[in-house]
Parts: sequence; structure tokens; C-alpha cells
Amino acid sequence: MSSEVQLRAFLAQDPGNPEIACDLIDLQLTAGQPEAARLTLANLPNDVQRNPGVSFRASRIDLATGDYGAAHERLRALIELGHDAPAIGHDLAFAQLCQRRTDAAAATISRTIARHGASPELHVLRARVALMDGDHAQAQHSLDEALRMEPDHATAMGVRALGLLDSGNLPSAQAAAADCLARYPDQHEALLASATAHLWTGNPALAGEQYQRALARFPNSGRALSGMGQVLAMAGHLEQAEATLRHAVRTMPDHIGTWHALGWVQLLQGDLPEARNSYQAAYDLDRNFAESHGGLAVVAFFEDRFEDGEASMKRALKLDPKCVSGRYAKTLWLHHTSQAEASDALFAELMEQGALPGIDPLQASQAAERLRARATSRRSQG
Repeated sequence: MSSEVQLRAFLAQDPGNPEIACDLIDLQLTAGQPEAARLTLANLPNDVQRNPGVSFRASRIDLATGDYGAAHERLRALIELGHDAPAIGHDLAFAQLCQRRTDAAAATISRTIARHGASPELHVLRARVALMDGDHAQAQHSLDEALRMEPDHATAMGVRALGLLDSGNLPSAQAAAADCLARYPDQHEALLASATAHLWTGNPALAGEQYQRALARFPNSGRALSGMGQVLAMAGHLEQAEATLRHAVRTMPDHIGTWHALGWVQLLQGDLPEARNSYQAAYDLDRNFAESHGGLAVVAFFEDRFEDGEASMKRALKLDPKCVSGRYAKTLWLHHTSQAEASDALFAELMEQGALPGIDPLQASQAAERLRARATSRRSQG
């Protein structure tokens, strides 16, 4: 296989050659360099950019950079022109999936299989659709089919690990991820599954290493960004955590847990207006999610809106008595109602459980007071 330097030289000598252009863009995308691929595309003559093979690569650049609508339009145009290859059908379904259009994605997969036959890649994509719909049984069935056709299919192995994680089967997810990473050390979904398992089981350092490996290849991976933001928050790197989590919510704006993480980091920095916006965004996605009510309660207490805070706190704890943000809001309510001893005891309990990432390991009363002071100071400055 030619190196990137060789392909660049060949293309400079023959800029109208679409095959060389396609080979170079493929190499850059495989290396995780979508912006370099976009620059290569932009420098091609207009007639070469209109070549079907080059246009297909342009859609893959759009997919790699998160412009799923543009990818969808390019792929639909190719199909309308009669270029209905299996890879085009696959990528069209993937673009639809990334836009959360699971019914459309499932229909596109079925049409592609009917026209071109099944493949491991299409079975894996069908599994991704099922996972987005919460159908874990169907997802595992589709992955079984993919692995029956190709037992060592890297993506099928990685998606299996991630599916097991999302279904709550942590031990099996860890085992599946380890098996995949032993063969394919940079497989994206296996890295996500393994990193998240390490984050949940108290090994944020290893989680951070694996999230970083995932982001090296896929810098717009929402789940990797969300996890990395949480790792940074746990380490106390709050500005970096906020920037990473902001990137994460741009990439997957429907992920409630990432909005919660962003709101918490903003609270830790005393930025109450932004924290309120983040928790409100989470609330707007699902009004029955306890952590959203709890986050809004915390912000309200810090803003001296005690009636609003108490109402949101009670809703949070009614929805989920173990809700972390609701219980933290209760420490503020207890403090406000002159029950300092009960407030400190509940805060200490939350700290012992590791439920409040990014808080200095101080005595509970000191940590609580420092956190209150952050919000009060930022508010008075505003």
C-alpha cells in the first residue's frame, strides 16, 4: 500500500485522477484524520469532486466530522443517480441512525440486505439501531449473526461489549471488551466499554487512558468526550472538564447524563447561570428524571430561591430517594433550616460514596462550606 506521502506526490502529478484521490482520502480517514481528508477533497478539481467515488468519500468525511445531515444528502443523491452499492446503503443507514431516525435506518438496512445480501457490517449496524431503541436482545442476535459470518469481526466484538454494558451486565461487558482489545487494541466501542467500566468501578486513571485512545481516532466521539470530561472533573481539572463536556453535549445533545455532568462542573466553578441552563436542558429532555430536578434544586438554593429549591428537591427525592443531586440539595436545605449537624452528616455520606466528584478530600463540613463559598463568591461578582 502506498504511503500518504507517495499518494500526495502521485496526486500532485495527476490531480484529475479520482482513483488516487480516493486512495489518499481513504488512507487519511483510516488514520483518523478527517480534516486532512477534507483539505484533500477541497483541493481537487470540481469535476473530480463530482466523481461518484469521490462524492462517496466526501460523505464519509461528513460522517467522520459529525455532519450527518450533509452525509445523508450526498448519499441520497448518489442513490438517485443509480449508484446503489452496499457501502452506500450502509452509510446512509448510519447517517440516519446518527440523526436518531431509527425507523428510517432499519428500513434502509432491510432494503440494502434485500438488494445486495447480508454482511457482517450490516448486521452490526442493525445491532446499533436496536441498541439505540433499547432492544438489547435484538442487538445481541444481530451481533451473533455478524460473528457467525466473521468470528473475529472487530466492530462486532466491540459493539457486543458496549451493548452488554448498556444492558447493565458489567462483568460480561468487561470480559468482552478485554477479549476484543487483546486482539484489536484500538477498537472504539471496546475502549468505550472498558473505560466506562473502569470509571464506574473506581479506576479513573485507566478510564482516562482508554478514553484518550478512543478520542485519538474519533475526536468527536460523544461517549468518549463525556467519559473524559467526568475523569477530568474527578481529578479537579474543572476548566478542562467543562470544555470537554461542552464538546460532548454538542456531539450528543440528547444525552441527559452528560448535561448533568456539565451542570455539576459548572456548579463546582460557581457558575450558577450556566449550571441552571445545563440542568434545564436535561429537564427539557425528560421531565421525570430525578437528577435534573435535583440539579435545579441545588442551583435554586445557591441563588437564594428557597421555595423553588425545596419544591424541586422534594420532586427529585420522590422520583428517586437515592438521587445524588436531590440528596445534595437536601444538605443545602438542612443547612438553610438551621440543621447544620444533619446537613454535614448527609454531605459526609455523599462524599464517602464518591458521589460528588471534583470535591477536595476535606472534612465534610469544610468541603461543604467551600462549595457554598464558590457559588456565593461567583454570584456576588456577577
